Amino acid sequence: MTRTVDLVIAGGGPAGISTALHVQAANPQISTLVLEKARYPREKICAGGIGARAFRWLDRLGVQVDCPMVKLDAVALRLGGQTIVTRMPNIGVVVRRVEFDHALAKAAIARGIEVRDGCGVAAIAIDDDGVRVTTDTGEELRAKAIVGADGVAGVVRKQAGFPAHKLRAQVVELDTESVAGDQPRDTVVFDFDAQDLAGYAWDFPTLVAGAPMVCRGAYVIRTLGPDDAKARLGTYLRARGLDPARYRHKQYAERGWEPGAEISMPRVLLVGEAAGIDIATGEGIGQAIEYGAVAGPYLARAFDRDVFRFSDWAATVAGHHLGRQLWIRHQCYKWFYGPKRPAVERVMPRLPSLFQVAIEDFAGVPLSKLALMRGAGQFLAAYAREKMRPDD
Repeated sequence: MTRTVDLVIAGGGPAGISTALHVQAANPQISTLVLEKARYPREKICAGGIGARAFRWLDRLGVQVDCPMVKLDAVALRLGGQTIVTRMPNIGVVVRRVEFDHALAKAAIARGIEVRDGCGVAAIAIDDDGVRVTTDTGEELRAKAIVGADGVAGVVRKQAGFPAHKLRAQVVELDTESVAGDQPRDTVVFDFDAQDLAGYAWDFPTLVAGAPMVCRGAYVIRTLGPDDAKARLGTYLRARGLDPARYRHKQYAERGWEPGAEISMPRVLLVGEAAGIDIATGEGIGQAIEYGAVAGPYLARAFDRDVFRFSDWAATVAGHHLGRQLWIRHQCYKWFYGPKRPAVERVMPRLPSLFQVAIEDFAGVPLSKLALMRGAGQFLAAYAREKMRPDD
């Protein structure tokens, strides 16, 4: 027997659950079914940093996520042998995804959204009348549309026939005790000191079963050349007096957003990492929640019109804060990780206002276009002066 619903969402992580919550807020009459392949609480390997902007989207819906969190008030950048610390109260938190994702799903279930875990999408077939979904438990579903929120290796993206993504990153992380020289526990650290690394190392304060620990990792953009994130992390740890062999390594891949890439087709919408996240830093949780905030009203309008071409989804994302942020991060990735990096590294510590703007955006503070243009202008002017130096 085939069951009929209005909307199927593949993936019960932040992108999928946020989409379901925002669809419900926009039109409670749309019947939505979220399918999650794993069973909650399921481990999701991730450093766990979430900017306060993400919680502002959830606050607008009255959604509270009840899980342990480490509050953040500062970001430290190690760059060109210097450490630059930018402080601002309540810029975000660090969570454990095994706890956060489960809590967010429970918040959706408490609002009457059907979230079925232990039940993934095995196959989809699209026709003029809708989408036929076969679950990996053998159930047949019929829906008017499907949202792919199932991540890097998502079934929806593959089954629907989207082109392969080019921007990919490798990540390796582990949890250690604190060591001398660590920043205070309200601070996340991004370490760009290894100039030959297309990526960075990090230190994020975290809680493991209630115990204060530090999540440390290496982020490597594989698109820019072969590199070994595990070896990079080992070097980073040994420099801090830590033996990598003592800790369980966790590895995963990330997919970056690409300008002009297809993120929709008739009756199929991609959100979160299935569509692409920030390739420059790998930030994904906050962007996943914001994808849902954009997708919810968009899908509600499609159901109101009973039109599911989704041909303007990419343009809708591009015109939103989310799309502008992804575009800026993509430009930064091309600038910072290319041949211009030495000059960029020398310039950046002289412009603390740029770091302040980035932190405010992470925290969800409204930014004026004038402030953004002024910051960009200051950077370009300083960069031009740097390039005119005789030693360059």
